[in-house]
Amino acid sequence: YDPSFLPNNIYSGVPSFLNLPVLENQEDLEKVDVAVMGVPWEGGCTIGGYSSCTESPKSIRSASVRYTGYLPEFDIDSFEHLKGGDYGDVPVQNGSYDFTFGQIRKKFGEIIDAGAMPIVFGGDHSIYPTISELAKRHPKKVGVLHFDAHLDNYPAFGEDHYSRCSPFYNLYNDSNIDPAKIVHIGIRGPRNHREEGS
Repeated sequence: YDPSFLPNNIYSGVPSFLNLPVLENQEDLEKVDVAVMGVPWEGGCTIGGYSSCTESPKSIRSASVRYTGYLPEFDIDSFEHLKGGDYGDVPVQNGSYDFTFGQIRKKFGEIIDAGAMPIVFGGDHSIYPTISELAKRHPKKVGVLHFDAHLDNYPAFGEDHYSRCSPFYNLYNDSNIDPAKIVHIGIRGPRNHREEGS
């Protein structure tokens, strides 16, 4: 514990992840190996209420201030081998998939194009544009391991074609994704629909 510790704030009152440097622009991105990006987004909530997906980037960052990159079981400090930074949150517009998904693609793409590895916090699991942007740069080469109880391959939830029920439906139909490279692990239970298996 360092009594003189002061967190790097990414927003007023919100520290950066693991107190990493705050990345402001493309030039900053090009100096790191790993960049954190937050997506404070909840699209159409399919359980009938608010589930706080929008709060997760802030909560993860706030909790992380107590930690470092040191792994005692290996006697390794991750940040002696990797340079990391926090690139802030994606701008979101409540209720607008077009705006929010466009911003996800833009910010995620900036991280990839700078040669950094993106780590994404938050958002409900409708945010397939992260995978889609990676696949756009590496057509037919991206594989996905999806750990979940549900297939998330529903064509639409009511009229909502981009809900968290549908990210894999959208990925299976993405021209840059090889569907044979998507693997679902742990699928079980009565909340899967027959339509999702085809």
